[in-house]
This record gives sequence, structure tokens and C-alpha cells, in this order.
Amino acid sequence: MVMMMLTKPLVRIALVLASIALIAGSLALSQCRRAATAAIEARLSAGQAGAALASGRDAVGAVGNAMAGEAAIDRVTEENGNAIDSAPGADARVPDSVRAAGLRSLCRRASYRAAHAECLQ
Repeated sequence: MVMMMLTKPLVRIALVLASIALIAGSLALSQCRRAATAAIEARLSAGQAGAALASGRDAVGAVGNAMAGEAAIDRVTEENGNAIDSAPGADARVPDSVRAAGLRSLCRRASYRAAHAECLQ
């Protein structure tokens, strides 16, 4: 009888301890999952920040390259204009038929046509 009395409290204690162990295990597992999720989110954020920086660098490079290309085009245009203006006979009158043929050939270029109204006439 004494044995029975001892076993009931021991069984209850064992059940309580097992329940506590299960709850503690569940909490520990939950904390581990939260920590793993936080670590993954931190890595993703770092990756996204790195990608944003790389994208920004690419955009700056593209704009810089475009500006350098435009500057080179402007330089060539200015050099061509200076060469034409300083060539012997540059101040001579050009026959109307030659001028018209030159304008027609220029007007075939979309970039010239868009900037000069006489091409649309």
C-alpha cells in the first residue's frame, strides 16, 4: 500500500516533468526556427542590398558611357564643321542643284530629318 501511494505521486511527478520537457523542447525548437528565419532574412537583405548597389553602379556606368559617347559625337561634329569652314573655297557659292542634292542626302538620315524642318517640306 505504501508502494502504491508512492507510485501515484511519482507517476504524477513524472508526467509533470515530461510535460515540462515537451513544452521546453517545443519552445527551444520554436526559438531555433526563429533564429534560422532571422538569419535567412538577414542574408536575403544583404543580398538585395548588394544587388541594389550593383544595379546603381551599372546605371551610373551606363549614364557615364552615354555622356562620353555624346561628348565624342559632339567633338567630331565640331571638328567636321571647323574643317569644312576652314577649307579652301568654303566661302564660294554652291550651285542650287548641288545644295539641293546635299540636303536630300542629309534628309535621308532620321537624326537630321527630325532636327530640320526643311526635310519635311
